Amino acid sequence: MPPASKLRRRRRLTSLVGAAVVVLLGGALSIATVTMTADASAQLDALLPDATDAVADARANFDELRDTRDAAQVALDDSAGSVLDEAARDALAAALDETSLPEADARAELEAADELLDRVRTADRSVIALGEPLREAATAIGGLEFDDLERFSERVAALDEPLAALAVAVDAWNAAWKAEQERILRERYTNHVWTSGWIPELDACRGSVDLSAQYGIGAIAEHWSCGGKDFPDDPGTIITLTGVHAGTYRVEGIVKMLNQSTATVADLPHGYDLIYQTCQNGQSSTMSLTGLTRLD
Repeated sequence: MPPASKLRRRRRLTSLVGAAVVVLLGGALSIATVTMTADASAQLDALLPDATDAVADARANFDELRDTRDAAQVALDDSAGSVLDEAARDALAAALDETSLPEADARAELEAADELLDRVRTADRSVIALGEPLREAATAIGGLEFDDLERFSERVAALDEPLAALAVAVDAWNAAWKAEQERILRERYTNHVWTSGWIPELDACRGSVDLSAQYGIGAIAEHWSCGGKDFPDDPGTIITLTGVHAGTYRVEGIVKMLNQSTATVADLPHGYDLIYQTCQNGQSSTMSLTGLTRLD
């Protein structure tokens, strides 16, 4: 058996060797941990700019799709009353309805992507975590996809066909409306006020005569036999005057009947843009005064 002094020296040596091994292992572990964390951090930092750009591009695309969808809605709203039948409008309305759910899904998808980026930017970078949160974050942003946005894009693209059909329908209505207006204009009653004057000009029977200077109000007149019998007096009728007082007028109906032998200018009706005078059935005792409102 060795002396006690030798045993103590051996135990001390063993303790020193053990301590040295622990220090060496601890240092190696610390270096490995730092290296793992740094590598994970570098990988994440390399992926983050591209992921940020991808989310920004997706949001810009989403906004453009919404603008396109909104423009289609405006076209639908503006076409109300401007189509010959509702088939094209119904088709576009149905296609617009088909965009609602995909839009909501795409919006939620973008919000989730924004939240993911926020979490990634604040991921735990401490060496204690051994870089695991960083690797998980890198995997998450590396797998970013926008499937719902793609579905929304497809539904918006599907608006093109019904939009084109609606444009054709509106063009057809415009053409029909124009043709109808031209027909109305061709068939509209037109009266020519050929001059200003008094009895000699009325007797010339060349059309209506402006009597404003004599009456003190805007007035035209025509003998019954010279065209007075054809002048419309139904309220709401649209007529055209040419010559003096040329323009478009709405007939307000016969607003007063006077006896020419007893009436004076004080009896003339006021408050109208123009008065048309004629003697009903050629009788001066039944002189009608029709009110006219100028439209243009």
